[in-house]
Amino acid sequence: MLAVRLLGLFICLSLPACSHPPAASARSSSDSVTLTIGLPFMSGRDSLNGIQQAVRLLSFEGLAQIEPEGRPQPRLAQGWTVSPDGLSWTFQLRDNAFFHDGSPVDSTAVKASLERTLSSPAVAMSPGLVDIIGIDTPKPYQLVIKLRRRSTFLLDDLVVSISKPSPDGPPVGTGPYVTDSTTPTEVTMKAFPSYYRGVPSADRIVWKSYPTARASWASMMRGEIDVLFEVPPDAFEFMSSEDSVEKFSFLRNYVHGVVFNMHRPIFRDSRVRRALNHAVNRVALINQAFDGHGVPANTPTWPDHWASDRNLPNYTYDPARATALMEEAGLKIDDDRPPARMRFKCIFPTNPVWERMALMVQRDFSQIGVDVQFEELPLAEFNRRRVNGDFDAVLSELIAGNSAGRPYVFWHSSSKQNSVGYQNPQVDNAFDRLRQATDDAQTRAAFRDLQLQMLDDPPGVFLAFGQLTRAVSRRFTVTVVPGNDIIRSINEWHLAVQGAERDSN
Repeated sequence: MLAVRLLGLFICLSLPACSHPPAASARSSSDSVTLTIGLPFMSGRDSLNGIQQAVRLLSFEGLAQIEPEGRPQPRLAQGWTVSPDGLSWTFQLRDNAFFHDGSPVDSTAVKASLERTLSSPAVAMSPGLVDIIGIDTPKPYQLVIKLRRRSTFLLDDLVVSISKPSPDGPPVGTGPYVTDSTTPTEVTMKAFPSYYRGVPSADRIVWKSYPTARASWASMMRGEIDVLFEVPPDAFEFMSSEDSVEKFSFLRNYVHGVVFNMHRPIFRDSRVRRALNHAVNRVALINQAFDGHGVPANTPTWPDHWASDRNLPNYTYDPARATALMEEAGLKIDDDRPPARMRFKCIFPTNPVWERMALMVQRDFSQIGVDVQFEELPLAEFNRRRVNGDFDAVLSELIAGNSAGRPYVFWHSSSKQNSVGYQNPQVDNAFDRLRQATDDAQTRAAFRDLQLQMLDDPPGVFLAFGQLTRAVSRRFTVTVVPGNDIIRSINEWHLAVQGAERDSN
């Protein structure tokens, strides 16, 4: 049901560079719209924490946004220029962007926000920000970032949220919606009327958590929610026959894989790691573990990146080739029970999809004489073991897109996040060239070399990039940008009947 309430439209009555939000004008309460989103949270996870992570998608923004193909686009910054030596970046901020408390998103506020990020431990996940040595504010809406070395990763990492501290609550953002109320199972947001990209079409967003995926899609079938945040695999076929909902899929920028602890001697021979890659039937795994909604992964690089070479020879499912490589590496079948040429243990967090992947990988490895024992762990114990390096291998997911800076964090030998001890000078060289590239040709060449080197010396068996599907009631017309998560455009959605009326006028 549609909720009814009054929302003001704000109009700036002063100069374009005004430092206060536009003034409000009335809007009929009959136009008010509430959009309700259902999120399933399973395996004993904190539902409120999960909702809050989703809420951030609508509350916070960065200076830039990375598109699916890896190109940065302006967000809070309306544009930028870079000095010839690549060491000074000048950003022109939007003079009509405001924080949710009404204060302007000017250069002083953006500098303070970035400096808080630079002083936090989370900066280790952002190699482009680590290179910052100074931030200047020559004009109220102009920001100059100075680097210690040329870094194309800077723009990739300026997706980091720009916010300001609040004396009596969470940080204040700039996004199209503001958190209005919170309960253990529900978060309500209201439209931010001074949003620089226009007043959001829906007045309120209500996020509801559900204990299971089945409960969430059953609620959608009853018309209690308008959006199913994630369509579970067992509901996908059912929802395909439903005329009342429309599905929207996109590729998640996380790669699933079995990552090896390179401190273990059994993984030091690259022939062994290549053999394990040839042993896995990725197509069958995607069909069974992801119900066909995914693409194979061969390296931890983003497959849709504009610089990715899609014509490289990737791993094929070839047990005979895998066995030959094992034999070449000197690994023979022993007389133990069960007989095997190699044994190791692999941990993974409790999750139905990962459990299915574990069973399939275990089966494929056994066909070439590799005995891998998978150990399912609660999330907290899994994270403890992973951080402490207490594993032979780990089945999990790692962020891989949409930029080249994401895999750098995990696989460059100098990175503190490279916890498995993977070291390859050629891989480091490719990453460094990507970081310092001055044009598209250099970026393509370095990206291709990175792919080739990681195929020759893989740090793990990368399995798949899974698709995520959201379902939306046909009562709403959704703004779709190919490859993008539709949640990113939720402020532009409108009631389908309103759209029809508008088109007829």
